[in-house]
Amino acid sequence: MKKFAVLDSNNEVVNVIIAATKAIAEQITSSYCIEVPNNKIAAIGYTWDETGFIPEKPYESWTLNTGTYLWEAPTPKPNDSNMYEWNEETTSWRQLTRPE
Repeated sequence: MKKFAVLDSNNEVVNVIIAATKAIAEQITSSYCIEVPNNKIAAIGYTWDETGFIPEKPYESWTLNTGTYLWEAPTPKPNDSNMYEWNEETTSWRQLTRPE
């Protein structure tokens, strides 16, 4: 069985289904479907750009890496054992404090 992304008229993924063939997937859904390669991720809300599936943009300042199809912050996240959250107002990572 294969995984298929069901697309609306704007190429947005509205469902992901499992079917034996594309023809069966399109017959079941009455919609245009794209087979999702095993090494790719497609989920509801993603957009098909004729090459890959783009997740929803998490923040306005982030840019799409067209090689990985992942959104990247303008400032790299620190690579340490601390927890961080993105602050869009300052376009930087804010370290979270752990409860004691």
